[in-house]
Amino acid sequence: MSSPEIRASDAEREQTIERLRLAAGEGRLTLEELADRVESVAGSRTRAELEQATIDLPPADAALVGTTAPGAAAPASVPAGPLTGNSSVFGDLKRSGPWQLPARSGWSTVFGDVVLDLREARVPAGEIAIDARSVFGDIELLVPEGVLVDLRGRAFFGDVKQQAGLDAAAGAPRIVLTGSTVFGDVRVRARRLRERLAARLRGGGSS
Repeated sequence: MSSPEIRASDAEREQTIERLRLAAGEGRLTLEELADRVESVAGSRTRAELEQATIDLPPADAALVGTTAPGAAAPASVPAGPLTGNSSVFGDLKRSGPWQLPARSGWSTVFGDVVLDLREARVPAGEIAIDARSVFGDIELLVPEGVLVDLRGRAFFGDVKQQAGLDAAAGAPRIVLTGSTVFGDVRVRARRLRERLAARLRGGGSS
């Protein structure tokens, strides 16, 4: 049996990241857990550290193939596939807590906000595309740290504010946010789930 202190290779790190992505797609990890573990794996030096990231996951059945080369740039195209639609008039569209985020989803509201909290979301393997549109309302995406957000949304008579998702480790989850708002803002921000829970215990209200 090989020593656990053997240095990990780039290929082994990439295989471990792909295994984490698949586990998230099976509902075993939330987006925040996936982002945390990918960041840990990207900085791992030994095989023992890689094993720690998957210690509570079922064994891999076979070698993973078709992974992206370490450090490779993320594709510029929006992920393809069927679009899951959500719409509202004179109302907000909000998702938070444990929920299933499709690979591609559309959100549209008039006189309302689109607020998507992805921290506890169960996500599919691979990239995620979100198209959000609002008239007289804001679009807000709340993501865990360690997630890459490709913000392509626009605001007419409003501001676009990206405070999170600007940089992440190689292999990190990637979200493409498209769409627009009229008379509203587009915001992307991050806050750790444990900070929200601590605020609730202190009576600090919602996130």
